[in-house]
Amino acid sequence: MDNRRQFLKQTGLVAGAFAVTQPHQVLGQKSAREPKLRVGIIGCGGRSHNVGEMALKDGRYEIVALADYFQDAVDEVGEKYGVAANRRYTGLNCFQRLIDAGGVDIVAVLSPPYFHPEQVEAVVEAGLHVWLAKPIAVDAPGVARIEAAARKAASKKRCFLVDFQTRALGHYHEAARRVAAGDLGHLGYGEIEATSTAFGLRVPHGGKETKLKNWLQWKDLCGENIIEFSIHAIDMASLIIGRPPVSATGFCERNIINEMPGDVRDVTSVVYDYGDGFKCVLRAKRFKHYQISGGLDLALFGEKGGLFATYKGEVYIKGEAPFNGDRYMGEKIRGIYNLGILKNWDTFYRNITEGDYSQATVQPSVDSHYLALLGREAAYAQGASVTWDDIVKSRKSMEFDTSGLKV
Repeated sequence: MDNRRQFLKQTGLVAGAFAVTQPHQVLGQKSAREPKLRVGIIGCGGRSHNVGEMALKDGRYEIVALADYFQDAVDEVGEKYGVAANRRYTGLNCFQRLIDAGGVDIVAVLSPPYFHPEQVEAVVEAGLHVWLAKPIAVDAPGVARIEAAARKAASKKRCFLVDFQTRALGHYHEAARRVAAGDLGHLGYGEIEATSTAFGLRVPHGGKETKLKNWLQWKDLCGENIIEFSIHAIDMASLIIGRPPVSATGFCERNIINEMPGDVRDVTSVVYDYGDGFKCVLRAKRFKHYQISGGLDLALFGEKGGLFATYKGEVYIKGEAPFNGDRYMGEKIRGIYNLGILKNWDTFYRNITEGDYSQATVQPSVDSHYLALLGREAAYAQGASVTWDDIVKSRKSMEFDTSGLKV
């Protein structure tokens, strides 16, 4: 089997590997008699609001336990969702306290991604279902641990979902199917655009605890901006291009926001080489808010046409075989974050109640993270070539020193 076919099979684009439907076909089709599943959340930052709100909007979940290193964070979210004070856990081992207390069916892991492998392994070991935010890990060994944990969950008849929003919506998959079918012809050039604000500090920096609060600024905790933020656009590329590159070269710099504590790069540029003349350029930028008007986009150009896709929901092909994502979906979608999360909660409920342990979101997410990690390591290499195999086989880990933090 050639690399493209194998990658398509792994990422779910071969017929029968996925069940992705349109929004009007799935949302709102729920029975009041369906039992509610109990959710515990690890990580009470900003993402816990969106993920928690969409779980409650689905109507078949209840949030019963929370865990976060910080008491103020767990209390803010606890008050919002009506979680009892004795079901709010803090400290580095908060995740284990939540698990050991019992009374949950699902654990949503939304903590800084450095901690994901350890926390996910503990959830799986306890025999609970796993909902995992991106990034799934900050290094290749961590990605491999997540992949292994998902396999173990399946062996225990437990479900495991990685929450990528674009993959929850059918028009992205249809675009990928059309590219795989040759609607663009041979691909000649591509661009991945990922431009963000610097996000800023949540608290003034002053030690390890404030580093945890400001985890988006530190590469050991977030994996770099290319891993934490750009992964959305990189995932679109992984899905729609449908095969891994052979190698990559690149560079990165931190010379725009030097006054802000942290070590994530401001600018990352990568050229992914697919080995057949097709190259795709990643431009990842992190600027002050008044300097940007960017987003998360993918453009592909082939002999027969061009494709444009955005994280906001716009997907189209122009050329010999045109495609309009809005018409395909039957509505104009511009803003997919909450919609994708809601669709994922719907899928997760059906997987759990119908006993679907195929973990269909895991392998595509693994491949997207390897693609992002290839870009990061190529940029770190500042011009030297790094191969796909180098990344998949890498044993190099990010390290965060937790000594001195409360357990």
